[in-house]
Amino acid sequence: MAASHDLPADRLVRTAPERASLDALREVSGEVDGQMERHSVRQFFIAEKLGQDRGLEIDRELLVCVAFLHDAGLFPGASTGGVYTNDGRLLAQRVLAPFDWPPARMALCLDAIEQHHALHSRWDWGAEVELMRLSDLVDVVPRLVRFGIPREWLRELFAELPRRGFYRHIWSQFVRGLRERPTTIPGMFRPPSRPTDSATLG
Repeated sequence: MAASHDLPADRLVRTAPERASLDALREVSGEVDGQMERHSVRQFFIAEKLGQDRGLEIDRELLVCVAFLHDAGLFPGASTGGVYTNDGRLLAQRVLAPFDWPPARMALCLDAIEQHHALHSRWDWGAEVELMRLSDLVDVVPRLVRFGIPREWLRELFAELPRRGFYRHIWSQFVRGLRERPTTIPGMFRPPSRPTDSATLG
């Protein structure tokens, strides 16, 4: 699928793993600059802002890859019929395998995808895991939670990366999930409760 380097997602990409992650999202979604792609870009910038405001050193490349792939399991092209956050984890493992990331780094990436709907804090899993969980909430319900991000900063982000049609898209994906894999919906909010043993990924 052809890419335009004028698009926000393409401008975000700096490395081969980031490009592979964006290409994978575009392949499974069948869209370039679609709703999920723009959500991913907004979510990265929100996560980055949350990290900066807390004085955290974050793995930018990992965070970009997670942002592009965290919701990819929603799409039929990535679905195994299981919990969609786990399907996203499996897709990311395949997409990033050629880059020979250290096991602990790969585990952090995969956990950030699988845990992004967890109902409780994930700081003890790694900053990137919790930043993706928080940033997803901010982009989905910015009127309810901002975690210290100024409203003006968010208004500027949303002006640059409009959310128009985003809720309709989320609703359509949720309805499809209810229809195609209804018993898996609760699992997205109850992911595995212990960090991945990185030794199993080596």
